[in-house]
Amino acid sequence: MNTLNISELASRTMTALQEYGLTPYSAWNDYVHSILPIVRLHERQEKEKFDRDIVTEHMRTVERRFDQGEISLFTYRKYKRGAQRLTEIYDTGRLEWSAPVKVSSFVLNDYYGKILEDFIPGENVSPKAKSDITWIGRKYFSWLIREGHTDLSCVGAKEVQGFMIYCSKHMVSSSVHNAKLYMKKLYQYLFVKGYSSENYDGLFAFPVSRESRLYPAVSQNDIAMTLNMIDRRIPQGKRDYAMVLLGAITGLRAIDIAKLKLCDIDWKKGEIKLVQSKTGKSLALPLTKDVGEAISEYILKIRPQNEHENVFLRIRPPFRPFSNGVAIGDIYDYYRKRAGLPRDAGDGMGFHSLRRSLGKNLVTSGAPVTMVAQILGDSDIDSTKKYISLDSEHLKECALSFDGIKPKRGVLSL
Repeated sequence: MNTLNISELASRTMTALQEYGLTPYSAWNDYVHSILPIVRLHERQEKEKFDRDIVTEHMRTVERRFDQGEISLFTYRKYKRGAQRLTEIYDTGRLEWSAPVKVSSFVLNDYYGKILEDFIPGENVSPKAKSDITWIGRKYFSWLIREGHTDLSCVGAKEVQGFMIYCSKHMVSSSVHNAKLYMKKLYQYLFVKGYSSENYDGLFAFPVSRESRLYPAVSQNDIAMTLNMIDRRIPQGKRDYAMVLLGAITGLRAIDIAKLKLCDIDWKKGEIKLVQSKTGKSLALPLTKDVGEAISEYILKIRPQNEHENVFLRIRPPFRPFSNGVAIGDIYDYYRKRAGLPRDAGDGMGFHSLRRSLGKNLVTSGAPVTMVAQILGDSDIDSTKKYISLDSEHLKECALSFDGIKPKRGVLSL
C-alpha cells in the first residue's frame, strides 16, 4: 500500500465503502465531504504520497474548529471518519466497519487525557456510573483548560470550588449531587497519585437536595396502538415489532435490548439471561410465548447471517449492531407518532415508559416491591418504590377521610 499515491488511496477507500453495501451515491457523498478535503490538503502541499503528518495536521485543525464552536459535532465526526478510513486502507488494505464513536464535546490535552485514562479502569463501578465519572472528569479538566490551567500544578481549592459553582449554575440538582460524588472520587485518586497535595474531602461535604421527578407510565392502550402501527409484513417491521414487544413485556432498557446477544436466549428453558448495562448485574427473565415468537420470526426469516453476536442488527448494510439504545428509542417514537400519540419531548413518554408501565402493573396487581425490583433488575429499591406512586387507585385507598373535619370560618380544623 505504501506505493499508492493519495488519489489512488482515496479511490480504493470509496470502492471499499461500496463493497460494504453503500450505494454509489452514498459512497461518493462520503468521499466528497470527508475524504476529498484530505486529498486537497495533500495537493496544496504538493505531496503525491499519503502523508500521516498531513492527516494529523488536518485533524488538529478540525478539533480546534470544533472546540471553538465553528463546526458542529456532526461535521467533526464526518471529518474524523474520513481520516480514519483513509488511514485504515493505507495500513491494512481493507476497511473494518464500525459504528461511529461518540465524540465528547470536552476536548482535553494529552496530560489530562492520560490522567483520565489511568483513573477510569481502576473504578470498580457499574458501566453507567463509569460513563458518568468519565463525563464529569472530562468536563472538569476541559473547564480547567478554559481557565488557563493546562496541568494541575497550580490548581487548588479555589479552582475546585469554582468548578462546583459552575456546575450549580449549569446543572439540575441531581446532576450537581452526582458531580460532587464523582469529583470526590477523582480527587481521592489525584491525591494518592501525587497530582494534588489535598483530597479536598471538606469541599465535597456540602449537602445537595435532589429533586426527583415522577414520570408517567404509558397506558396499555397506547402500547397496543403503537404495536399495531408496525407493519410486520416487511423486514424492518418484524425487527421493530420484536424490539418494542420485548421492551413492553419484559421491561428491559433500550440499551440492554441493543446489546442482547444470541447466546443470551435459552430457547429450551424459555429464558433470557443477560448482564445489565446500567447496573452490571445479571438478570434472568422468562421468555414469553409472544415475545419468543416475534424474536424467532425475526432471527429465522430476516436477520442477516454474519459474525455479529447481537440479536438485533441495523436493517441496511453493513448490518451492524446498534451502538446504544438511542436508535431504539427513536424507532419507538416513530411508531408512536404514526399512532397519533405524542413523541418523547422530555415528558418521560419515551421507550423507558414501557419499563415504568410494567412496574406500575406489577405493583397494581399486588406484587411486593422487592419482587418488582427483582423482576426489573433494579439495584436500588428506591428506584422501584416510584412505581407505587404511579398506582393511583391504591393510593386513593390510603388517603385520609375528611369525616369529622368541619370548616370553621373558612378554615378546616379538627
